[in-house]
Amino acid sequence: MSYIYNSTDDRLDFPNPYRIENFFYFGAAGLLVIGALIALTTARGSLGSGSAVAMTPLIFGVGLLVKGLAFAARAMSRLRFFFGRGQPLSLTKELAPDQVGSADGANSIKDLLRHSSLSFPEPQGPLNGTLYSLIPNLIYAPHRIQLVAQRQFQNALAIGVSLLSLLVSMIGASSQTATWLGAFYFSLALFFLLKPLDIGAYGQASLGFKGLVALILVAILGPVLIPLLARDSMLPDWLPGIGQAGILMLVTEGAIGLFFLALIKQTRCSAPEATMAMTQGTLTMNSHPKQVQDELERRMQDQWVASLPNRRYARAVPEVNLNRQSGSFIGDLLEETQPVPRTEMKHLTLASCYSEPRYQWLGWLNTYGIAAILVAVVALIAFSVMFYTQKGLNLDVVAGATLGISMIIVGDFCFRAAGILWGRFDFVSKLIWVEMKGNYQAAQMDFGNQFTDRIKTQKQVINVESMTLRVWIAEVESVTFGKDMPRAILGMRGLKDEAEALHQHLHNFGAQQSMVIAPTSSVDVQRAQALSFMNQAGGAASGAAALPGAIAQAITSAN
Repeated sequence: MSYIYNSTDDRLDFPNPYRIENFFYFGAAGLLVIGALIALTTARGSLGSGSAVAMTPLIFGVGLLVKGLAFAARAMSRLRFFFGRGQPLSLTKELAPDQVGSADGANSIKDLLRHSSLSFPEPQGPLNGTLYSLIPNLIYAPHRIQLVAQRQFQNALAIGVSLLSLLVSMIGASSQTATWLGAFYFSLALFFLLKPLDIGAYGQASLGFKGLVALILVAILGPVLIPLLARDSMLPDWLPGIGQAGILMLVTEGAIGLFFLALIKQTRCSAPEATMAMTQGTLTMNSHPKQVQDELERRMQDQWVASLPNRRYARAVPEVNLNRQSGSFIGDLLEETQPVPRTEMKHLTLASCYSEPRYQWLGWLNTYGIAAILVAVVALIAFSVMFYTQKGLNLDVVAGATLGISMIIVGDFCFRAAGILWGRFDFVSKLIWVEMKGNYQAAQMDFGNQFTDRIKTQKQVINVESMTLRVWIAEVESVTFGKDMPRAILGMRGLKDEAEALHQHLHNFGAQQSMVIAPTSSVDVQRAQALSFMNQAGGAASGAAALPGAIAQAITSAN
């Protein structure tokens, strides 16, 4: 996997992180397609029965085929993976090359640089407080990952409370009550499995403290209220019972546990580095301050990474009103160099995935999902084979169908949870911010002796006294989970030497600006030489009649 910009720079090449996940997707797809073909083959005998219920194995076979092809399509779409132009996404909205202003979010980046610190949102609520006490370094994870972790933790608590309630309700429960409780808890577990995991960077976790209290009340009072509401009505025996509901809850808790083990390996082991390098000084010069900014932009372009343009977030051009004798100005430029991958990213294989600390639990989570899908395929094949017999429909095997459906949902849950963490990309870039503030005075300056010099120059001078020049430079570590997802800053390290070097370069450039107008091109030198000959000839000629001949002779000599 590589960028499409520059194939000669190996800094822009790094391994495809989806390569290993694709193996798991293809494995799951193979199981589902094989199960679908067997189910469809065995379902042919029930097509002639004329019963719509007898066609249930056919429906399951089609469902398995569609799910298997969807898994295969997802894997095939990421066999070759490229970062396009403008990727990864910038830290905030960018400015066009000639645009002046400040992009949305640029002030937040400036605050990070100015305060030399990273900002993390404080977790709210008792459930999140418990989660962050168990995983303290989760606070340093991107906000999107924190939201996923919060939802998973709340799901784990909810299913745990439901499982405890199920165990308590089994004590002394009648057979009629057990059937209702089994259907209730089975549906409750499926509800948590089918909830979306990734709700976006600005979503909110759904359960909360009040929701957990309500769930506890339902779990405790449900076994008492359900028999009263059922009024001696019986549910079919083939619906999932308490045993299948308990198995589904335990399997789901195992999947969530593997997710958190993988998440812990993805989070930082310690607090991130957050330092900044800032160099400040004054500059006195007799030129327009925009010349310093023009030199800064040239300097920035000379240091583009792999000839890729920097991301520009803020640009203010210092303005000077020549119709006023004095005034003030301000200018700044905030840019980020092209993010490049971290050098320690490794080429994984299916075997090394289980030993690599960052990815080993992701591998086990996907393996867990494949195991659940295998159980689902076997259960649905058994259902398809035994559901329709010569004696009619065999409803005793319907429990195999419900088990198969629930295990497919568990497997899909594992793949969705792991997929959020598989698409991790780590980058390194530099943030550069230069700020200029000062006052100016306008004046007219003549150069040359008024009486003896025949060539004199004039220039309107802008005098800048003690302009404040500040330079911030930091190396930034950022991460994104998915190439089209926002990047989050994980740490930054101030580059003191680079900040001082850039400040010194700009200071020297401004101090060396000339305030005298003089010929610079070769044509200017030739014309000045011709004028010198003319002045000499004009001074030597004694009369007006002799002047044209002397000038002609001077022109001939000059050429």
